[in-house]
Order: sequence, then structure tokens, then C-alpha cells
Amino acid sequence: MNFKKGDKVRFLNENDHGTITRILANGTVMVLNSDDFEVPARVSDLILDLPMTPQRKSQPEPEKPAPKERTAQSKTQPKERKFVDVNANHNDDVFEILSAFVPTDPRKPEECDLDLYLINDSPYQLAYNYIMPVGQAYAMHTGILEPDTKELLETIPRMDLTKIAFVKFQLLFAKNGFGKILPPFECEVKLHAAKFFQENFYKNNDFFDEKAVVTSLFTNSPMAEAVKNLANNPLPNKDKAQPPAKKSVKPLGDKEVVDLHLVELIDDERGMTPKEILDLQMNTFRQKMDEAIKDPHLKKVVFIHGKGNGTLKLEIRKELERKYRRYSFQDASFEEYGGGATLVYVK
Repeated sequence: MNFKKGDKVRFLNENDHGTITRILANGTVMVLNSDDFEVPARVSDLILDLPMTPQRKSQPEPEKPAPKERTAQSKTQPKERKFVDVNANHNDDVFEILSAFVPTDPRKPEECDLDLYLINDSPYQLAYNYIMPVGQAYAMHTGILEPDTKELLETIPRMDLTKIAFVKFQLLFAKNGFGKILPPFECEVKLHAAKFFQENFYKNNDFFDEKAVVTSLFTNSPMAEAVKNLANNPLPNKDKAQPPAKKSVKPLGDKEVVDLHLVELIDDERGMTPKEILDLQMNTFRQKMDEAIKDPHLKKVVFIHGKGNGTLKLEIRKELERKYRRYSFQDASFEEYGGGATLVYVK
């Protein structure tokens, strides 16, 4: 159905209504809902909110709602949801729920937009909430995914990746007959925008012909559980007072890449104030700068600060101009880091 700005619509999967404010690409529109939040929505999830005419009120037809309901429900189900490369003979003890970022152009995965899929590789019917931050609010999409199916949730524009820190999934499992009763599950997938601009970040997988970034959201594999327990209970550290090493990557001998996103610096940021977060990022920046200056092999350092509201980038530039004036700097490669990094020449 073709919608236009100003149309009154209702959501098929939610008891809500709103007004279309903007028409976006890839069959997506922005809707001002009943709570006065502007949220993205797929055209297939909307219907026009038409007022009931006197004729319909005076002459109700009891048999008509049934086919209308089936028609509306069919719009929420993609035509090709089944995939045949998953073993249908599941053992309830070993299955998995996954998310996947699939490039819209497999020939240039590091340059194109990304399709986000939810994959139900299990014998359970899966009810889900998909939540993504939109500015200061959250956009939520709900649905039901049948066993051994996958569903396209949305297409994320490449440049929007620098504005999204995470997406969240809430999962509820249901199954008729014999089997374990599973509790509801909630998980968060953190997005590191810089990695999506690197071609080698996309891998071959069992669910798509093209390379993709596939992440396990939930599994009850005994091996996976053992690995998780080991990660949660690491071997004791001899020097407990020593802070965990900051994550950095050295793809070349004369270059170091330092990611200053908070999720790369600490495991749990709950309770931290914005000032404490900025202080931690700036202290890491100074530490890495001082180490790079002393390292005779390093010639340049890339600091990934993201785009966001620009506060961290501004503080880094001010520090470079004040404390490290002898070292030149510039915006790092847009193709690699999407405009969210600064390159500093230390030699």
C-alpha cells in the first residue's frame, strides 16, 4: 500500500495508531504515535485508519472480519521465511537463536546498507521484541517467528551505524507437546560501528549465501554454556589491583588503532555519570598517546571516538592542540571509520 505524509494509520502488531510524518527508503516511514513519539515502522506493518461509516455501523456483516484478519496477518509474514539449510531434527538441548547483519550489496559489504535478520534455529515458536534506540526514545517491533525460520527486521542505513550503540532482543519460547519450559530471555547486541566498515568483519555462515555478521543471542548448547561459565569465572589474577588492559588493535607494524567507545574500556558502565565516562575515555587517550610517543616503531595512532554529539572528539582535539602541539592530526579514513575517528602522527 502506498502511504503519504499526513495519513492516519494503525499498527498491525500493536494496539496503537498515529500519523505518518516522513517517508523513508526501503519501505519504511516515520510515524508519530499516540504517545507523541516519532518511531520508524515498516509499511507492511501499517494499515490506514479509516473511520467507520454509518452504513457499516447499521449493516454489520459477521462473516467479513475473519478474511480481513487473515489478510492483515499475512502482511506481517514475509513470503520467504523458511530456509532449508537448517536441520529440522532438533534436540531440545542443542539449538540457537541468532541475529545477522547482511550487506545489501555482497560485492561491497563494507560500503552498503545492512539488513538485520532474526534467526530461529530451534524447535520452539519464538515471540520477540526488537528494540533499537532512536535519539532519546526507543523504537520497538514485536512479532512471532516459527521454528526454523528467519525474518528481516529492518534495513539499517550505513551512516546510521555510528549513531546506534546497541540493539536489544526480548525472547519468549513456546512449544506444544513434550519439551522443556524455557524462561523468558533478554539480550543486548552491542554495535561497534568501525568494525562494520572493515570487509574482513563479514564471515561465511550457515544461514546466508553471502558473508554476514552473525551473532548468537541464545543457545543451550552444553559446550557454549561451559565457555560462558569460564568467561564469567576467569582464573584469578595475581595483581588484582591492576585495571584490565584496554583493547587495541595493531593491523600494521607502524600503526595502532584505539577504540575509545565505553563498551571497549569497561564491562559494566552502570552508575557512571557522563563526566566520569568522559574522564575515563580521556585518560585512556592520554595513556595511549604517551605510550605511542615512546614506542620507536609506531608512527601513527587512530583514535575511534564515534560521531555521537561530538563531545569526545572535541575534547581530544583540544588536548592535541594544548598538550601535544608538536604532533599533527587529521580525520581518519572515512571509508574505514565512517567519520568517527582521528588520526595522529606521532613520528
